[in-house]
Amino acid sequence: MDDQWDAVVSTLQELYKKHEVQSFDDMVNEKRLNFQNLALDQLRSQLDVFSTHSQNVESALGLIRVISSNLGGIIKQWEEEAEKTDERDVVYAESFQGRSFWTSPFNPSEPIVLESEVAYKPKRGGDGEWFQCQVIKISNDGTKFEVRDPEPDELGNPGQIYKCSWKDIILLPAVSAPKYQTPNYPGGTKVLARYPETTTFYPAVVIGHKRDGTCKLRFDGEEEVDKETEVARRLVLPYPARR
Repeated sequence: MDDQWDAVVSTLQELYKKHEVQSFDDMVNEKRLNFQNLALDQLRSQLDVFSTHSQNVESALGLIRVISSNLGGIIKQWEEEAEKTDERDVVYAESFQGRSFWTSPFNPSEPIVLESEVAYKPKRGGDGEWFQCQVIKISNDGTKFEVRDPEPDELGNPGQIYKCSWKDIILLPAVSAPKYQTPNYPGGTKVLARYPETTTFYPAVVIGHKRDGTCKLRFDGEEEVDKETEVARRLVLPYPARR
């Protein structure tokens, strides 16, 4: 880029020198002459002046085209380097891993990475008001996040984005998580589970489990007495007890 910029400066200097030799403004005085009263040798002299001026103009136009071309190359190179810098920044940001405040032997707690699914509870919410979100940003210390609600709003726009700390989220096991990372809960364990056909998590008690790991639960506050609900194991999280 430095070589291209030097070429631009050099060409500008050359253009300035041509203007010094035959100033473009000098032609204004020529317009005031009455050529009908000039002798033949004077007319020839004026013709030489016009010819020199015309050549300088053509040369200047050529220099301006060179300057424009070189400046275009500099701008393009700068834009490409800026784009590469942005790409490096994105890769670096994606390398951050979030930390888990809530840990349990029944669920993987880390790593929390971009696009990880989590249960999130706004600080203003009460018990049971956790809902599923996706991580979209992670701070470099791994304790602050931005998460997005997967549910669109009433107008169909993308879901709301929330800023939160590591105390406000619980990691959901990945779909591909090996079974040893999600052992069966003992009967009677209090958990936080996603209610079927919603994205909201509510407190529940484990009644049992099926061979594929699906949990049989009894949700708190169910209208139907002793109702059992089956929920996929990865959507049943350890209840976040106070620490």
